[in-house]
Amino acid sequence: MKAVITADIVDYSKLDQKQADKVLQVFYDLFDKAKGARSNVADGFSIRRGDNVQVEIEDPVKALRIALMLKTAVKRISFDKVKKRRSPVDARIAIGVGEVDAERDSVNTSFGEAYLLSGRTLDSMKKAKRLIEIRTGDKETDRELSTELRLLEVIMNNWKITSADVLFLTLSGLDEKQVSQELGISQPAVNQRKKVAGWNAVNALLKRYEELIEKIIHK
Repeated sequence: MKAVITADIVDYSKLDQKQADKVLQVFYDLFDKAKGARSNVADGFSIRRGDNVQVEIEDPVKALRIALMLKTAVKRISFDKVKKRRSPVDARIAIGVGEVDAERDSVNTSFGEAYLLSGRTLDSMKKAKRLIEIRTGDKETDRELSTELRLLEVIMNNWKITSADVLFLTLSGLDEKQVSQELGISQPAVNQRKKVAGWNAVNALLKRYEELIEKIIHK
């Protein structure tokens, strides 16, 4: 059992070429370089139509954390020399958890339940105006996660660029001291930004997701 993340950039067509390139670089940096994501990602990832990224996750328990790393990586983007309070871009993310029937060299030619759930979920999210959703094929689990993710969307909508900076590094595995050194701010400032960003609630959801996926894996 694996997970597949399929994501696109909201209103990507409104970006100019320079802005689009900056967004795409975020994808490459995350899945090619970031240790927290890269170590759990299958051999490759795919970017299609410019705004659509699909990546296979070796350990489905880690999928939501990696998805939130992608989310915060996008929401920390600024196109101006002077950072605005909020990023002008956002990502829509679908996670499918299930079997991968055909393991190929490229995610473009791989398929299976996880790919179908992820791709179809992303398509349905556009009409429903959802920004993050998970499908596992287990109805009870999917209902619970859908409710919790609706609450997460409310939290995420309030993230400023400064919030996304702190959360991205925290999700990457850095402690508060390391985050403070990375961002050049005090440790109390890091702690305060985490509180404002709702980190305790986000972390509780991550743990619950991990528990639910572990149960599915060991059924």
